[in-house]
Amino acid sequence: MQNMYKEIDISTWNRRELYEHFARLKFPHYNVAAYIDVTRLLEYKREHRLSFYLSLIYLVTKSLNQIENFHYRMKDGRVVAYDTIHTNFTHKKPEETIFRYHTAPFQGTLQEYVAATTAAISRQETLFGGLGDIPNVAYCSCVPSLDATAMSNPGMENPEDAIPRINWGKYVERDGRWMLNITLTPNHRFIDGYHIGLFFQILQEEINRL
Repeated sequence: MQNMYKEIDISTWNRRELYEHFARLKFPHYNVAAYIDVTRLLEYKREHRLSFYLSLIYLVTKSLNQIENFHYRMKDGRVVAYDTIHTNFTHKKPEETIFRYHTAPFQGTLQEYVAATTAAISRQETLFGGLGDIPNVAYCSCVPSLDATAMSNPGMENPEDAIPRINWGKYVERDGRWMLNITLTPNHRFIDGYHIGLFFQILQEEINRL
C-alpha cells in the first residue's frame, strides 16, 4: 500500500507563524478530554454483531480523515500532508494479558473494516502486526476497565512527532445515555483547539447517523 503525500510550501502556508511558534517548543503536545454519547454505536454494534472497539476505531479515524490538519506530518524536516490516515491500535486476545500493536488499512465500510481487521488480528502472533511502522496513522488504545477521564502517552519526546493519540476507557451510563470519555493528544504545530472541537463534533455526528 502506497502512502501518498504532498509537501506543504511553508512560505505561503497560512499556518506558518503558528507552526514556527510551536516548533520552538521541546514538547508541543497537549491533551484534551471530552465525553461523547455512544448510545447509538452500542445499539448498532449489537444489531450487526460487531466489535465496539474496532467500530469506534474506524469512526475515530474516519472523523480524523475529514480534517486536513490531522493529515500533517514531518518528513525529513519538511511538512507534508498524507492522503489517508490509517488505523493503529493496541489489542489482546481474551486469554492474554500482554497486548499487541496492529496497523490496519482504513478502507471499506465500517462493517467491512471490522470484518477484515478482526480476521487479521486473530492471526497475529508477533508484537507488531499489519502494515508496519508508517507515519500516516492515528494511535488508538483503550483501558476498558476504567472510566478514565484523561490519559497521557509515553514515547512523545520527539517534538516533530505529529501522530495523534486517541485513548478511552469504558463507557458509563449517565441519565439514560451511554457516555465515553475520549482523550485526544495532538501536536500544537498542526492542531489547535478549533480542530479538536471539530473532531469531537464530526465523531458524534458519525455515531448518530449509524
